[in-house]
Amino acid sequence: MGWVILFLAAIVSLLVFWRLRRNAYHATEGRAKELILHGWAWLVYPILGFIALLSVFQTSTLNPGGSQYAQFERTYFCRSIADGRNVALPDECGRQAAIAMPGFQVSFMVNVLNTITYHEMLDVSDGQYVTLSARDGLKLDEGQVAAKPWPLGLTTFTNAKGKEVTGNMLDAAFFLSDGMGRKGPQATILPPGRYTPNTFLWEIGKDLQVAGTDGKMVQVSLLRHTIKPGFVGVIKSAIDSDVVPSFMMKAGDAVVCGAHMAQEQSLDQIKAVLVPAACRGVWKETLHPGDYFINERVYQITEVDTRVQNWTFEGGYTRRSIDLSVEDDGSIKQVPATAEIPKPPNAAGPSIAVKVEGWTVHQDVRLQARALPEYAALVVAAVGGLKEVEDRIIVPQVFSVLRDIGGSRITVSNTVAYDEVKSELAALNARLGLLKDSNTDIGLSPEQRASEIALLEKQIAGLHLPDPNEKITRPTRVLDFQNEREALQALVAREIQKIGRGAGIEIVNVTFGNADIPAELLVSRKMEQLAGQLRNANLQMRTAWVLRQATEAAKARSSQQSSLVTAQIKVETSKLGIESRTNDGRAEQAYLEALAQGQSAQANVLGPDRVLMFNIVDALLKHPEAINALHLPSTLTIGQGGGLDGLATILGGTKLFGGPATAEPPKK
Repeated sequence: MGWVILFLAAIVSLLVFWRLRRNAYHATEGRAKELILHGWAWLVYPILGFIALLSVFQTSTLNPGGSQYAQFERTYFCRSIADGRNVALPDECGRQAAIAMPGFQVSFMVNVLNTITYHEMLDVSDGQYVTLSARDGLKLDEGQVAAKPWPLGLTTFTNAKGKEVTGNMLDAAFFLSDGMGRKGPQATILPPGRYTPNTFLWEIGKDLQVAGTDGKMVQVSLLRHTIKPGFVGVIKSAIDSDVVPSFMMKAGDAVVCGAHMAQEQSLDQIKAVLVPAACRGVWKETLHPGDYFINERVYQITEVDTRVQNWTFEGGYTRRSIDLSVEDDGSIKQVPATAEIPKPPNAAGPSIAVKVEGWTVHQDVRLQARALPEYAALVVAAVGGLKEVEDRIIVPQVFSVLRDIGGSRITVSNTVAYDEVKSELAALNARLGLLKDSNTDIGLSPEQRASEIALLEKQIAGLHLPDPNEKITRPTRVLDFQNEREALQALVAREIQKIGRGAGIEIVNVTFGNADIPAELLVSRKMEQLAGQLRNANLQMRTAWVLRQATEAAKARSSQQSSLVTAQIKVETSKLGIESRTNDGRAEQAYLEALAQGQSAQANVLGPDRVLMFNIVDALLKHPEAINALHLPSTLTIGQGGGLDGLATILGGTKLFGGPATAEPPKK
């Protein structure tokens, strides 16, 4: 303003000085005064001219700095805005749409006609973005909450009147004229970079109001949206657009939105209306993992986790149990107990109570599930997200499926009947073995014992074990939750997987956990097992006693091993002696028989007396030492011939033939 005053003062001074010179020329003494003023003119005119030129220069130039731009508000020599806009176009008074970029510029009396303000350029940091809201422009289309997105930079497009135009969205003059921009929030955002938005037109938004953990609204910076691996992003748009936005796969493709483009899609459990990308509503297409700059004031992003989730149903009931203990007298005592099983805080629900045969079984279940990416948009549009699918669809129907199992029929191997008959057979055999053990006193007479043994043998013979591999279909039983877990798991998995597919969810696996079977049903099996263990223990003890006896006997034999060996040798020697004597006797018998036959033949020829005498002589000749033992008498025999009468007479007096034991002394 100072330069304007100075300029006006210089102009006024020049006019005054010129007027004085003219008046002086017509005055009486004009010639003298003119000469005086003419001399001053050489000094005044240049000074005033310089001042005037300097003022013009200062009021007609501008020079924004390297990171600045200038905005104008015109006051003089302009016309009013006719259509009530807030931002003026050229030659209109008010806040101007035009801006001046950095650098020295000359515009006649620009500083006089306008109020100029300098602004720092808008720098958007990496990873952030800002939103735009136009303070001026055409009214938004009916039902639109934001203007359709514009491509940034110099772009050629068709405006609302069908005219093809070229311009830049941030050029306020173009935006308000040929661009036919809309007033209000814009779908277009400014990603990282440097910009010169006309703040008379544009309101810059750098944060977003969101609900905090305590429910209060908080301001957060606008950051790029990152969809992590294992997730997909479902877009819900608040506006209709003519082209696919830049952050989608088919960016720039023309789209015609309308009611006819909204199509209802459904599965067995869910259904919803989906629209093409760029139209208002939930888009069929989803965002894949990556970083995106998206105006979250216009486009709501719901991330759907497509990774495998674990949903567990456990706890939340009172467990009853009956323990067994063996008393000193061998009886079995029952000890009841209870325990509270809490539901874990991260569990999808408590254990599922199943009614079977009038009993209640609490069954723990674990599901592994994942959202199918191709149905993520339908899930979001229908129920809101994976958590809502879990709470509203999967959890209630898992309870329903398992409760239905209690009254259904299952196809399983005939192992239950096999085990029952086998158990009965084992009990009968155990009783039979007890009856046949004569060392066991069971309080029965021998006749009663024999009668019961016969009856048991008949019962055992009448029992036949079923084929455990035979497939049968029968009603579900309580103990199936313990004995037929795989069959029940397969049946439940088949039903739940069907439900999951109908909700856009893949049930990967169904696993049964602990089954809380009523304690009363387990007591009989426990008692049977305990009794069998006691019976086996008794048999083992008796076997051990027999083995111990055998061991002691072995030890005793080992300590007497030398005596036993000696006795054994003697026995063997005796046996050999008996055999030897027997053989000698048999040989002697044969010899004597042969000898007798020979002597009989001699006796028949020579006579018995002579044969006897020959034998005696032969023996004496073989054993001459025997002659001294005969004590031959001192007898003189006188005879004739060479007969044996003399010898017989001599021997007749010895012991061999009945003579005296000792011979009388010979007579002189």
